[in-house]
Amino acid sequence: MPRRIVWPIVKKVYWCENCNIPVLTSRCPKCGGEVYRLPLSDPGDARPAFERDYKALRAAYIYEFGTEKGLETLLGKSVLILNKAPYVDEMREVVSDGVQIGRLYFEPLLRRWRFRLSKAGALRLVNKYPDLVEKIVVDKKRYIPMDTISVSKELRPRQQVLLVRANGKIVGLGYAKSRHKVIVHSWWGDDSPDIERYGSKPSTFDDVIKAHEEHMRIMESKSMKLIATMYEKVRKPIVASFSGGKDSLVALSLVLDLGYEPKVLFNNTGIELPETVDTVYKIVDKFGLELVEASAGDIFWHAVYKLGIPGRDYRWCCKVCKLAPLARTVKSLWSNGALNIVGQRAFESLDRARNPSVWRLRWAPQLLNISPINYWSQLEVWMYIHKKKLYVNPLYYMGYERIGCFMCPASTLAELQLVSETHPSLWSKWLEALEYWAKRLNKPREWIEYALWRWNAPARYRTLMAKKLKVVDRIDNWYETFSLMVEPRIVSVEKTQDFVRVEFSDSIDLRFLNRQLSIVKPSRVLMNNTKAVLEWGTAKVVIESNSMTVFKTNDYDVEKLVDIIKLYYRWLHCVGCRSCEANCPVGAFRVHVENGRLTPHVHSEDRCISCKLCLYNCPIAEVFVEHVIAPLIFDDPEAWRRKTREHQDEVLKKIKALLRKIRPELFSRSEEVGKKGEYASTAAFFDMTG
Repeated sequence: MPRRIVWPIVKKVYWCENCNIPVLTSRCPKCGGEVYRLPLSDPGDARPAFERDYKALRAAYIYEFGTEKGLETLLGKSVLILNKAPYVDEMREVVSDGVQIGRLYFEPLLRRWRFRLSKAGALRLVNKYPDLVEKIVVDKKRYIPMDTISVSKELRPRQQVLLVRANGKIVGLGYAKSRHKVIVHSWWGDDSPDIERYGSKPSTFDDVIKAHEEHMRIMESKSMKLIATMYEKVRKPIVASFSGGKDSLVALSLVLDLGYEPKVLFNNTGIELPETVDTVYKIVDKFGLELVEASAGDIFWHAVYKLGIPGRDYRWCCKVCKLAPLARTVKSLWSNGALNIVGQRAFESLDRARNPSVWRLRWAPQLLNISPINYWSQLEVWMYIHKKKLYVNPLYYMGYERIGCFMCPASTLAELQLVSETHPSLWSKWLEALEYWAKRLNKPREWIEYALWRWNAPARYRTLMAKKLKVVDRIDNWYETFSLMVEPRIVSVEKTQDFVRVEFSDSIDLRFLNRQLSIVKPSRVLMNNTKAVLEWGTAKVVIESNSMTVFKTNDYDVEKLVDIIKLYYRWLHCVGCRSCEANCPVGAFRVHVENGRLTPHVHSEDRCISCKLCLYNCPIAEVFVEHVIAPLIFDDPEAWRRKTREHQDEVLKKIKALLRKIRPELFSRSEEVGKKGEYASTAAFFDMTG
């Protein structure tokens, strides 16, 4: 049974029966009356429903019940709010007149939106339209979810049915498993209260905004105070990161309300939807601001054919398209530091809920990031946008919940299907990449159609879906899949107590070692045109012909072999993100174009401190090798979690200690450090994080 997720911070949303509106205070800010808390799924980040939500609800309702009759009754009189609920794909609790009337959800196997009645929603319909929803009379005292009930009447596959007592009392809900069998989904029982609350008056989102005028003034004041206080403390240039989304729009607007004129930083990954790019340009132009674009260009479309389809557990795309361009841009423009205003909210994800409102990003340590709207909910964000009449990305009104890379593997199937419907040309380009890899990896059509490519290694949800689709053997065959992803291929891995030997399909060109040897800093080197022997204490790596062998005395020695393999594949498949250049603490690493190919190498061996940070920030070394090649070597799809692997935190500590010892001048607080250019920013990072 999956572990229950506990959110460290939750937004409380209440309802005023008198005004028939949702409120964010413990008493109604409009009438002063008592309110009750809505039982929303954590973290309670509800938002108002838009016109496209009503359309989706209508289509789902008709699919469930075959008619539009009763929909108006179900939706009630009040403003409608939606709240995200835990589910394998997309699910939203629908609240009207202060009760949850049901859940709108995307069913992956059907690839369509459906609507599931709550008990309150069922009562609304049944009391006015008793024959609208199919009913099954049950006599057993108690059922549990997944219990099967045999019925005499014929049902449609997946038909939603109400479980009732002989006297008509609603006690549960189920779905037809077959024509004469029902699976229990929800059991409310005989003692559950009959909530049949109806609003006394109609309400709209404008009523919610008017009621919260004072509340929003307080929220805005607190956020603006944080910005002003931090600016007074750091006295650095102000930057506003703008993604084209609603949250960063609000954060930018708050900065402008203070009278500041920030430079606007747009991290253009090259795989943004056109409306997002257009929104950024429009907002910057409207407010007369200077735009700084950290652009990845079309690097994604080159890298995807080298590194494979990105996955939730295989996020090379973030390093290549987002973090590397950001690091290069920030390093070139704000090497002496800047205050970066970010529209990040704690209710967006568990990771963000655990993060503070002020932080530094390891890839761009020069920026001190603050999130003035960290504790704002979606309701507050949308109230601010409507009150200020801000131009907001039109994608939100087209059905998009989040703004970002159009094919992000973190997306739900519902989101990806929406992209395919609203941007068919762009989706067609993505399909070409998917079809290329599906053919190369011998994947079934379902791998594309149900977006099972979103995971690289076996994952619980993917396995479950693959079993239902009867393709699990071709989906979860991770060893075969990883082998087909690698070029040159790994022909064999031989392991004994004394050595590990990896044989490749192609002969090894030792030039990759000549250009990068100082990174791994062996204590002894013997090398000619066809063979290399590298030694580090108890470990010895021999490279000859088409194989690499590590002779070892303990498991940690094998990491030397992995490092050499990282250097090898990086040299072969460099995609030109230049994260190695941007993150080298001493400016010793470069990527050049030689004979028509990208060549990563140490251009200044006397500077290189063998810290290996260039490897830990390389998407090929740290993602491709760790998540695809290392599993083949260690025979474990999660080999990147191995205990012998040195992780980035350990590397950073070593670099800091080494830099302090050999280049103490980099950590000086004097103005001279700021003038050292390529050294200053990274040294400052180690100093700041000490």
